[in-house]
Amino acid sequence: MNQKTLLYRSDASRFIAFPFSKPDGRDAKTKSSRWSKVSSESSSSPTNDPDFSALPFDILTKIAAPFNFPNLLAASLVCRSWGDALRALREAMVLLRQGKQFKHGRGGVGRNLEKALVSFLKGAARGSTLAMVDAGLIYWERGQKEEAIALYQKAAALGDAAGQCNLGISYLNTQPLNHKEAVKWLHQASVGGHVRAQYQLALCLHQGLGVEQNLQEAVKWYLKAAEGGYVRAMYNASLCYTFGEGLSHSRRQARKWMKRAADRGHGKAQFEHGLALFSIWL
Repeated sequence: MNQKTLLYRSDASRFIAFPFSKPDGRDAKTKSSRWSKVSSESSSSPTNDPDFSALPFDILTKIAAPFNFPNLLAASLVCRSWGDALRALREAMVLLRQGKQFKHGRGGVGRNLEKALVSFLKGAARGSTLAMVDAGLIYWERGQKEEAIALYQKAAALGDAAGQCNLGISYLNTQPLNHKEAVKWLHQASVGGHVRAQYQLALCLHQGLGVEQNLQEAVKWYLKAAEGGYVRAMYNASLCYTFGEGLSHSRRQARKWMKRAADRGHGKAQFEHGLALFSIWL
């Protein structure tokens, strides 16, 4: 089960890595709201109700930087002060949507990556980590890895799980390789529930990249990602149960995860699950 960690699938290995994460909400269990309760000791408030307007603007915008539009809108309605502080991020959401339209050729506009990048960068300049990650993806696909990593670093520092995941993957795929930093950011995203990061972290633990090889920990993160709906993690979890790597051998669990991966369209899982079913009739 020794393998090289790559951004994209390697047919030479059963245990495989996955491409960058996208900040569009399609990953299961990857996004969470970040709210801060602000208490006020002001004697002018006899009821001791929270004084939401007391939160400094710079802190508020950092907290809200990874918010999606519904959460950002809800935060903007808390009070007038918050609405004013978050105006730039609301503008960023408009630019983010515009960028996605250009990127995918939707909303009556033609596909234009250059215009998409311009919109994402404008959104990033207004503080949105979602826009930072989308701009980083375009830079990475164009081979401008330094620009991509710079944006991932900003998003990661502001707590964006997709940015943390992509930053970790970047460190695994750019020279000089930095496995320790990769594991650091993948672990942060994994603890936050980001399933792609959990899968990639499991690969690092499985292969001993940037951290001492630990099959038990690798299986733990494979299973977390699998339970979160990550298909490749389901397949790898099945292999671990099949070969008894990091846990006790279990045909029943191996069949369960192989079938789940197959049901969700994993090609190798479909083939191996089909062989297993065929062997029952022999």
